[in-house]
Amino acid sequence: MSGMKNAYELAMERLGGESAELSDGQKKALAEINSKMKAKVAETEIMFDQQLANETDPAKAAFIQQTRQAQAAKIKANAEEEKEDVRRNP
Repeated sequence: MSGMKNAYELAMERLGGESAELSDGQKKALAEINSKMKAKVAETEIMFDQQLANETDPAKAAFIQQTRQAQAAKIKANAEEEKEDVRRNP
């Protein structure tokens, strides 16, 4: 690849790793993982937002907010693991 480097390639250079070219299949798989992750995060946020809208107790509302953030972080972490698997296995 010539020209500008993407964020992944720049990060790999900074970390001392090698940046391998991704196949079209890998790029499609990564895009699919991103799409599913965004949909799951949005679904989770909607569910918890509905709970928050109905909650009047500040302590319970704070717990719901923390749970929402934890669930979103878990979804994103799982997606990152899936993407790493795709990058490692062409």
